[in-house]
Amino acid sequence: MARSLSSSRIIAATAFSTALLLGMSAAEAGGCRGSACYNLVTAPPVYGTIDETYQVRPAQVQRRVVPAEYETVTDTVMIAPERRIPHRRAAVYETVTEKVLVAPATRRWEVSRDAWGNTVGCWVDVPAQYGYQSRRVEVSPATVEYETVPAVYTQRQRKVMVRPTEVVREEIPAVYETRQRQVLVSPGSQYWSRSRY
Repeated sequence: MARSLSSSRIIAATAFSTALLLGMSAAEAGGCRGSACYNLVTAPPVYGTIDETYQVRPAQVQRRVVPAEYETVTDTVMIAPERRIPHRRAAVYETVTEKVLVAPATRRWEVSRDAWGNTVGCWVDVPAQYGYQSRRVEVSPATVEYETVPAVYTQRQRKVMVRPTEVVREEIPAVYETRQRQVLVSPGSQYWSRSRY
């Protein structure tokens, strides 16, 4: 049954093609007039332009190392502390000579003979006897005076880290571009159109 249908379709298609060819021959020969004639119309394909966005470069993540930052700091440093230096002064002495009583004044009885050989007696005043004695006296005592020597400072420079080394993460977005592309909107075709003449 399937073979019969296929054969019938082939025969029908062949008959239609033959009729068209005969019609064309008749038209060329001038025998086709009016609505009995068909013209073969060729419709070209139709193209359109579309915009396509595509990725030129994917998103990226870059990491860069930012080195540590240092600054120079000046410090005041004591290199010698304050001192007190003692200055000793010895005591001052002088020699003083003083008149001192060696023997006090006295009276003594003396017996003697006068010019005629007579024995006579009388009191005789014996004056006091003095002598000189030297001694060493302290004029000023020993002292200690202190001299204050101030502390000695100097300036020294040193490097200090202000910011440590860090890794900075930077995201670079993807890059896209748009391009135009022609696409087929409808394919070309051929069809028979009834002639209007």
